[in-house]
Amino acid sequence: MRGLYILSEGQTEEQFINEVLSHYFIARGIYDIRPILMETSSGHKGGAVSFQRYKNNAMNLLKRENDIIVTSLIDYFRLETNFPQFDNALKIGNKFERVTALEQAIRNNIDHPRMVPYIQLHEFEGLLFSSNLGFDYIPDIPEENRVLLNNAVYEHENPELLNDGAETAPSKRLGKLIPGYEKTFHGPIIGDVITVEIIMGRCVRFRNWIDNLVERMQA
Repeated sequence: MRGLYILSEGQTEEQFINEVLSHYFIARGIYDIRPILMETSSGHKGGAVSFQRYKNNAMNLLKRENDIIVTSLIDYFRLETNFPQFDNALKIGNKFERVTALEQAIRNNIDHPRMVPYIQLHEFEGLLFSSNLGFDYIPDIPEENRVLLNNAVYEHENPELLNDGAETAPSKRLGKLIPGYEKTFHGPIIGDVITVEIIMGRCVRFRNWIDNLVERMQA
């Protein structure tokens, strides 16, 4: 396959793909990596993504080019309820299995061999808690806030499981604990300092997604 196109819901994910993920893929001989910031309404990109817009963006790319793989980097946190089998997935207690079921429902609905749906559990920012290296790199964080950030790193063996509550989601913690936190600025920097390899070492679903993409692109 020539290209890997990654549907993303926001500028933070877009920059993470451009500034962090792309280097990992390039090192493995995969050179055409493109984040696709989805149109959410006519002339507007980013923000909430309905399934129909997700599907439309994916199908447009797949029909336009026959030598690419299309995947996605969207959050399960506050995912639109119009995604296929959403209500049935909620009945699954294990959150890994729940998100995997949603991905399979997307795959069945779009029904294209070059579509690889991926939903990040719970949200992209959870990956940034894979190590305290990224937080250590940022100056001017009060010491008591550093302690809370470092504690969150080890709250779960897999930081993808960090609490998804309205006030305790990873993005909320970052916003509260890092002075002047800006998602599109700090997020990619933290990810770059940590490295994709360290993130993959702790984030099982993320690792499986990346490994699957590399295998398919190199086939």
